[in-house]
Amino acid sequence: MRKKWMIIAAFTQAAYAFAQIELRSEYLPQQKYINDNGDKTEGKSSVLTTTFTATIPVSVKPSNYQQPSIWAATLNASYTSFSNKGVAAEALSKEMASADLGVMYMTPLNEKLMFIGGASAGVYSTHTDLKKLDMDHLVVNVYSSFIWQLRPKIKLGVALVANNAFDKPMLIPFPYFQYHSEKARGMEYHAELSYTPKFSVGYRFNEAFALRIVNRPKFFFSLAKIDSQKKYFDHHYVSLGMEPEYSFNNWTVSGTFGANFGRTDRYRDREPSSFLKWGNATFDPSFYISAGIKYNFAKRRK
Repeated sequence: MRKKWMIIAAFTQAAYAFAQIELRSEYLPQQKYINDNGDKTEGKSSVLTTTFTATIPVSVKPSNYQQPSIWAATLNASYTSFSNKGVAAEALSKEMASADLGVMYMTPLNEKLMFIGGASAGVYSTHTDLKKLDMDHLVVNVYSSFIWQLRPKIKLGVALVANNAFDKPMLIPFPYFQYHSEKARGMEYHAELSYTPKFSVGYRFNEAFALRIVNRPKFFFSLAKIDSQKKYFDHHYVSLGMEPEYSFNNWTVSGTFGANFGRTDRYRDREPSSFLKWGNATFDPSFYISAGIKYNFAKRRK
């Protein structure tokens, strides 16, 4: 009986470690707008983005391996407000918002191979007027991925994502790579190539406090119609900064102070051919500030 309860506790811990809720805000101060000819203008723009993400397990079942099989509900929402002046006010959106609800399934296929799949549907728009939303603002995602635990610190994988973001069904492959090394006290290293890449190096002083240099490429997009033509508006940049992190109980609070590079905000045709046409940056580099709070349902191990 004791062994049974130990197994149940281990499964519960695995599920709760996977479950988390995070709220984060990011601020990019005023930057000079660069037009399509590469010329700097007197136009300026600043950005404030708030994102909310949640992953909540709804079913946890034992498998033939150490990790359980998990069904989880997911929620991803974001709101971005642009303060545009001059030429930037004519060329850019004033705001963009999205809300995406989905379901995800995780199960081990053997001791080192994990399958992750799911589906979601969300609304992506350059305005928040609910009366003007229609089916053209709806994006449906279906995805599957296989992740190999190649070494204790290294994971490799591949993912396939199908969606209608470009108005036609597309199947997009994504590579996955993660290297993660940490100690109870000492240097930390993290490199992740995925749909949400992140690279960091830092030092953990104790269980509660760590200090890192973090690099994150960020990408946001929304759907729009201009003169009856289907468009999408993308907003992406790369941040690099110092990030202190403090943890207590189930909570983690962090802030990042640094710079952003390569900010590009642009309307594009909603066509598959536009997918890889990033174009040149439309803004000069500037400062970057962010703050976030995360709740993890699993308590830290003492």
